Amino acid sequence: MPYCPECQAEYVEGATKCMDCGVALAPGLPPVPEEEHGDPNARFVPVRVFQGLHAQFQADLARNVLQEEGIPSTIIGDLGAEMLPGADAVQLVVREEDQARASQIVEAFLESDVRPEPLQDDDQNSEN
Repeated sequence: MPYCPECQAEYVEGATKCMDCGVALAPGLPPVPEEEHGDPNARFVPVRVFQGLHAQFQADLARNVLQEEGIPSTIIGDLGAEMLPGADAVQLVVREEDQARASQIVEAFLESDVRPEPLQDDDQNSEN
């Protein structure tokens, strides 16, 4: 799986250029930053399970939010969750000691999804 050497975004096989940075992708997985190596005995626990058509996308967004907050996380699962109903779920996991804070951050992020208000009929608007 190639990745961008600038922003560390991972891409599917066959991709050659980062959509954000415009640089050529490097082969393999992005290197793990030194601070994420941490305790080799750390226990990881799920924060959120994502399923359905946009599972991987949602998990990636949530992981980015946690990264911005300084919480290391990883995604465990199968890309098949996006393709096949009933496929394995995609889990976002963090160190056990980060679980409570990470859960609050992810829930707040997911609830902050701004949805457009329904359009009103032009006749109703002209009366006001």
